[in-house]
Amino acid sequence: MLKSLEEQAEKPPTVKAPSDPAAPTRRNGLRVIAQIILMIAVLAGSFVLMNRIIGSRPEPVARTPRPPVYAVETVTAVAADNQPVLHLYGEVQASRSVELRPLVGGEIVTVNPRLRAGFHVDQDDVLIEIDSFSYSGALAEARANLAKARAALTETEANIPAEREQLEEARIQLGLARSDLARAESLVKNETMTQKQVEERRLVVSQREQATSQRRNNLVILEAQRVQQLANVDSLQWRVDEAERNLENVRLTAPFRGVVSSANAEAGRNVSVSDVVATIYDDENLEVRFTLTDAQYGRIVADRDPLIGRRIEVRWSVGESDFRYSGTIDRIAAEIASARGGVEVVARLDPAGDGVRMRTGAFVEISVPDRTYDGSFRIPETALYDGVSVFVVNDGRLTERSVAVAAYDGDDVILGDGLEEGDVVLVTHLTQADEGVRVRLPGERAGADGAETGQ
Repeated sequence: MLKSLEEQAEKPPTVKAPSDPAAPTRRNGLRVIAQIILMIAVLAGSFVLMNRIIGSRPEPVARTPRPPVYAVETVTAVAADNQPVLHLYGEVQASRSVELRPLVGGEIVTVNPRLRAGFHVDQDDVLIEIDSFSYSGALAEARANLAKARAALTETEANIPAEREQLEEARIQLGLARSDLARAESLVKNETMTQKQVEERRLVVSQREQATSQRRNNLVILEAQRVQQLANVDSLQWRVDEAERNLENVRLTAPFRGVVSSANAEAGRNVSVSDVVATIYDDENLEVRFTLTDAQYGRIVADRDPLIGRRIEVRWSVGESDFRYSGTIDRIAAEIASARGGVEVVARLDPAGDGVRMRTGAFVEISVPDRTYDGSFRIPETALYDGVSVFVVNDGRLTERSVAVAAYDGDDVILGDGLEEGDVVLVTHLTQADEGVRVRLPGERAGADGAETGQ
């Protein structure tokens, strides 16, 4: 109908011969009024129709809100003997280091080209050599003096047997003279021999006694000279040995294979036995020194495994590279490290073999096994809430458990009490975690009651 009216409105009017000059103006005004009325009628009809449609829509049923269900990760609690690892820091030092001094003084004539800081030297390598002229002369003089002393000793030792023979001969002569005197004294009683002849024989006995005594004294003197010369030979032999050793010591050699940490020797320098010309350390026997706090030391010494002999791991970071070594705790320092608040421990590193060898002074990270907690539970640290509780999943709902933290180990925490074998522990750290909150494990579907899924 509306369309027909519009078509009629758009159809041009039939032109008739005007009978009245004002008639066309009146007809145009009536047409405009009719169009306005028609538009108002259409709008009113549309409004009424829209209200009827809206009114016929069914009322929505109010939906009952349901609690969300959170998808979470869990772990199963397993009781075991857990041993956390302490991560400490320390410094590498040499277990054997020595300052080398020349054993004899003099002018340095030769220096080993490897006697420079950082170079390796082998055992018995000649590091420096000192001018040997004076020491060669001292050895020659000592040998000459020894030869003279030995010659004098040989002469004395040759005279002693001759003197003994002469002493024995003098004793025989003395015996014969005494026998002759006794026979003469017996004959004088028979007036066969005169008194003068007896006196002559007494004089002979006296002379023989003096000769025997002289020989005896000469033998004693020779024996004393022999002892003195033996002592002199020993003394001169020591002088020769000393001179030989001094001559050998003009070459200073490395006592072991190691690394030169410092050197102060140049050809032409005059050195004495108190001058340090080099320092070397054994890079195959290194130690690492670190500090345990009082609490850490107290825990470990109370463990069933002793601290001494405990294996350690060492990590040396150089730029973007990490080098790992192993070792064994060797001893505890003699004094408490009061300045650092703990106990200083020394561990001996295993030989590096063909790997990269550390140098003294390196700052390293040390991994030391802590005490063992028997029957404890290891769970991720994210499962711990406020440091005192965890949540266990029972029938899809959370149950809070109070726990006792025994130790922390990296990203894990070791619990002593509060859990039981087989408990399913919440690992995902939820800000909405609370008693009774509904959760589901990965792979499980939401419940049939249509509960919402939270993240």
